[in-house]
Amino acid sequence: MPRILGIDPGIRRTGYGVVDAAGGAFHCVEAGVVRPPVDAPLAERLLCIESALDAVIARARPAACAMESVFQHKSARSALTLGQAQAAAVLAAARRGLPVSLYNPTEVKQALTGGGRAAKEQVRFMVERILGRDLAGEPDDLSDALAVAICHGGRAAARGAAL
Repeated sequence: MPRILGIDPGIRRTGYGVVDAAGGAFHCVEAGVVRPPVDAPLAERLLCIESALDAVIARARPAACAMESVFQHKSARSALTLGQAQAAAVLAAARRGLPVSLYNPTEVKQALTGGGRAAKEQVRFMVERILGRDLAGEPDDLSDALAVAICHGGRAAARGAAL
């Protein structure tokens, strides 16, 4: 049963979700949110993200990593810091030898809901339905990370490929 780590990178909150995928079915192993100290310098926040994800990888031992890619943002500054958080996540995965796949938000929404313009609530609903887990009260970062892991597992299964 392949295990996938999904990551929704962010400088304030980085969501992660680990799922086992088998025959089109998914099971949530663990999920959470990394919250670096808001008042810490950028370098410390990035180190916090990388260290926390490294611990998740060491504990959960996924076979692959999938994450939401930076595709565009409202401001260049926001896109830059989001890209830096993504780089910290990629580094954590690469350090542990995990293959990393990037998916833009439209791809993830399409894979889970059938529509690339789905609202976050629709994505959350489908994640809950697929995993049989209530995510009420959890931040969107967590459900988005699980969504990206499910997207990756579904894409790999559709191609008949290994993760």
